[in-house]
Amino acid sequence: MKGSNGMFTKGSINWSEKATIEKEEFPKDTLGRVKYAQFLTQFLVDQGYDSSRKEGEDKRNYVLNLNSEWGSGKTYFLKRWSDDLKPNFPVVYIDAWKQDYSDDPLMTVISSVINQLREQAGIYVKKSDFTIPNKVVGLLKAAAPALIKTFSKKYFGDEDFIDLSDVAADAVTHLIDEHEEKSQAISDLKDSVSEWVSFVTDNPKDKKQYPAFIFIDELDRCRPSYAVEMLETIKHIFDIKGIVFVVATDTEQLQHAVKAIYGEGFNARLYLGRFFNSRFTLKAPNLKDFLEVHVDHHKLSGEYLKKAEISILPPNEDSKITLRNIAVILDAFNMPPRTAIQVTDRVIATLSNMPKGSKIDLLMLTILLCFKEENHKRCIDIISNRLNYKSENGKIIGVDAYINQRFSNCTSTISMRFNPRDIHQKFKTTEGYTADNQYKEGVYQVTLFRYFECIFLVSLGSKKSISSDVIQDKLVKSTNTQRPNEVFESGILWLQAQYIKSRFNQIPKETYQDYVELASALDWIDGDSGSDDL
Repeated sequence: MKGSNGMFTKGSINWSEKATIEKEEFPKDTLGRVKYAQFLTQFLVDQGYDSSRKEGEDKRNYVLNLNSEWGSGKTYFLKRWSDDLKPNFPVVYIDAWKQDYSDDPLMTVISSVINQLREQAGIYVKKSDFTIPNKVVGLLKAAAPALIKTFSKKYFGDEDFIDLSDVAADAVTHLIDEHEEKSQAISDLKDSVSEWVSFVTDNPKDKKQYPAFIFIDELDRCRPSYAVEMLETIKHIFDIKGIVFVVATDTEQLQHAVKAIYGEGFNARLYLGRFFNSRFTLKAPNLKDFLEVHVDHHKLSGEYLKKAEISILPPNEDSKITLRNIAVILDAFNMPPRTAIQVTDRVIATLSNMPKGSKIDLLMLTILLCFKEENHKRCIDIISNRLNYKSENGKIIGVDAYINQRFSNCTSTISMRFNPRDIHQKFKTTEGYTADNQYKEGVYQVTLFRYFECIFLVSLGSKKSISSDVIQDKLVKSTNTQRPNEVFESGILWLQAQYIKSRFNQIPKETYQDYVELASALDWIDGDSGSDDL
C-alpha cells in the first residue's frame, strides 16, 4: 500500500519489537495498535496531499481528533507512530501538558514546530561555516530591526550554534506585534511555517514527502483555559495546506475542560466538533492484555506465592491465567482501564502484605473491591447480607436476587490448573462406598455466574452450603456421564471441593471486608507519570 507520493508503504510501520525513542524504552505492541497507525497514516496522507488533485488543491489542511480514554495507550501510540513517520514525512510531536506552564499556546506550537523541523532539515549554523539557506534569510528579514541585535548577539557570542528556533520565535512575535492588521500578521505566520516545512521536504540529503504531521498529546490534562486556547490556535492560525494535525484526547474529559470555561450548560460536544474534521476512537483494549502491560503481575505467580507461603483460589502457577481471571471480573463490572489498573494493583498489594500461612479467594477479593469502587455503602450491605436494593421495576430485592439480576448473563469463564488427586485420592460418597478419582490434572473452568451462585453467595450466608460428601457424589456422577476435565459443572464442583478441603470456607467475611477497606484506602496519584505511555 503506497501513499499518493509513492514513498510510504505498509511495511513502514512495524511494532513487533521494542523500540527506544529519545532514550525512552517502548515495549512491543501487545494491544494490536499498529493496524490503527497504518490505517490512519494512509488516510491522513491522502487527506493532506494528493498529487492527482488539480493544481492548487493538492495540499490540504486536516485536523483529526484521536479519542481514547485514560490508560488505553494514547501516548504510546502517538510516540511510536510519530517516530515511524519521521523517515518519510516532516513530523512534530508536542506534549501539551508538559508545556501548559506557558501562557501562549501559539508560541508553544510555533517554537516546537520550528525547533523540530529545523533538526529534521539539518539546519545547524556554526560560526566556522556561517551559511543559511536563502529561505531562512527571507524568514528572518520579516522580523523587526530589534531582532537583528538578538541575532548578532547569538552569532558573535560564546555559543557554537545559532539557535534558529529562538530567532524564529522572536520573528513570529514581531510579525504579530508590528503589523497593523492582525490578519496580515497571521498570513505571514502561515507563510513562514510553510517555509519551514519546505526546508524538510526540499532537503536533498533526506528528501521527505507531504503532508507534515503535527501531533499534540495530553491536551485533556491541561488547564481548561490553555486547552481551549490551543484548539483555537490550531483552528484559526494553523489551517495551513499540507499540514495535518492529530490531537490526542480523552474527549469526554476535554468536554469538561470546555464547560469549565463556558459553563455547565454549554454544548461542549458541538463546540469541539468545530475544531476537528473527524474523530477516530481507539478501541478499548482487551483488559487481560492491557493489565499485563500495566501491573506487576509476577506476584500472582505460583512461584512467588509459594515463597511467600500464601495460598490462593483458584490455583494457577501461571500469573497470566490468574490475571485473566481478574480481568473477567473487571469486565463484568464494566470497569474502565484506569480503574481496572487500580483494582488489580489493590489485589496485588493485599497479597504482598499478607502474613505467611495466609489464604485468600482472589475472586471474592476482586469482586468486593469492584463493589467498593462502585458504591461503598452497597458493598458493606452485600458483605453483611442485608442489602435492600430497588430494582428497575421498583421492587426491593436482597443480595441473592441482586446478583442474579445483574450477573446472570456473565458466561465468561474462570480458569484454574490443578491436580484433582491432590484434593481427593478417592471419593467417599454419602452412601458409604469409595470410588477411584478418575479426574486428570489440567485446566478446569467455571462460568463467573456459577461462581457467584455456588461460592460467593454461600460465603456471604445468602445461600446454604453443601457438604463435602454431596460434592463427591456429584463428581462421581459427572465422571460416569461426561469427560471429567471438559465440563463446566465439574469445574464448579472441584472449586467447591477445594474450598472445603483447604478451609477457604473458614475465612470470615469480615476478613475480606478488612482487606477491602485497607486496600481501597490506597490510591495511586498520576503526577508527572500519569500519562498512558503503554
